[in-house]
Amino acid sequence: MSFFISSETQPDLTSLEEDDWSHYELPFAKAKSLLDGYLDLRDIDPWKFRNVIGYFLRMQGDYDNVFKLQRHAGGDKDWKPILARILGLDDAIFTERYELKADIEMKAALLAAAERDAQDSEEDPEKIGALIQLRELEVRRMQDELNSFDFEGFDADKTSAIVDRIDARIAELNQTRYTLSHTVSELERGLKVDSISFDPQKAETLFEEAGVSFPEQVKVDFDQLIAFNRAITEERSSYIREELTSTKKEIADIVEELRHLNAQRKENLQYLRSEDVFEKYRTLSAEVAKTAAEVDLLHRQHNTLSNIQNKRRELREAKAHYAELQGKAEEALREAGQDRSSLLFKTREYFSGQIKDILRRDAILSVTLNGEGNLEFRTDFVDGNELSTSEADGTSFKKLLCVAFDLAIARAHLDGAFPRFVFHDGVFELLDPRPKQNLLNSIRGYTQLGIQSIITVMDFDLPKSDSSEPTVLDSEIVLRLHDDGEKGRLFHFQSW
Repeated sequence: MSFFISSETQPDLTSLEEDDWSHYELPFAKAKSLLDGYLDLRDIDPWKFRNVIGYFLRMQGDYDNVFKLQRHAGGDKDWKPILARILGLDDAIFTERYELKADIEMKAALLAAAERDAQDSEEDPEKIGALIQLRELEVRRMQDELNSFDFEGFDADKTSAIVDRIDARIAELNQTRYTLSHTVSELERGLKVDSISFDPQKAETLFEEAGVSFPEQVKVDFDQLIAFNRAITEERSSYIREELTSTKKEIADIVEELRHLNAQRKENLQYLRSEDVFEKYRTLSAEVAKTAAEVDLLHRQHNTLSNIQNKRRELREAKAHYAELQGKAEEALREAGQDRSSLLFKTREYFSGQIKDILRRDAILSVTLNGEGNLEFRTDFVDGNELSTSEADGTSFKKLLCVAFDLAIARAHLDGAFPRFVFHDGVFELLDPRPKQNLLNSIRGYTQLGIQSIITVMDFDLPKSDSSEPTVLDSEIVLRLHDDGEKGRLFHFQSW
């Protein structure tokens, strides 16, 4: 990419020699940096001119939305902070909010994954830490006994385990099993419901044999009563079977635990009755290894739970900071909306003035925060009751809203380092005669302020004059494009 710096208008640089260029064929990255330096658009810092140029080079596809251009193919985070900066708001707040929102979503996902890995354990890491300390003390004590070949402490532990833990737990489980077995018996007895012995048909036959009338309505009532009783019985039996299945499962679990406890009791008694020192040494060594493995497992569990705890804290802090930034965003927006010298206030004023001059209608530009605290930009036509109308949805009106917005932000930045030109493609298309002339007059007025307005227009779309005077002067026409030779092409190139 090459640059030529001149204070004078240069009609044609296609034949300029290499030595005459100010900078010749620079690498693209260096050229970008150099151009940013020449333009010096401090009003949009830290954004580059490429981020905002779309609001000054409106093509046909950019008239669909006043604020979101066709180049804004990404999410809101790719263009809303830029627009906030153009309107004089602190874009850093909104940029950080979008980044923080993504960070919160990532932290929440990592936390959910960690909790799944921990199988939703609610254990406190501090409790696990205390248990680790206890088990490590046991390992050291047993190791000392191994080193000294003294098993008195381990013998005492075995005795205590039998008396205080195993026997007590066996007794408790036996009591529970007895209670549950009694419950099973009662439930099974409840399922053995006798069938209803009264038969209305037999009763009717009996009455007939006795020469006594048996009313039909009585027979119907008895049939309905029997059907109702059977329905209740079936529902009750269903609940009983569910409870019976659950109770039997609980008894099976108790039986399995009793089997395990009795095996432990037998093993411990064998150890206590044994007088083989080497056997006790092997048993204690195995216990040391087992407890050490438990300690290692507890350490891993502690690390997992501590990691979850840290992730929860980080997520809380991120959400708190996100809420804090929302408060700052609300305050910044409120101050900018009330400060008559702010860029937002000026832009809204110039925007409404433009629409009033062109369409003789009232329109507003509003910047608000939605429920999530993110920026929302709107333009609306309003009626005499200050209610929004649907006119802004029309193609021609929407195009005028875009033009008015672009000119308004350019005017609001006239005292700053900001682009002082706007380009609009086909701006007069589909407009009625009066708005066309009003728009042309408005563009000329903004030109007098120092804003260069560049438009493309087909000759038949130009405003019509009531007199013989042309509506657009030759001095206002920069370039005429046509198909009659190279001079009618944009860069005077031959066709290919």
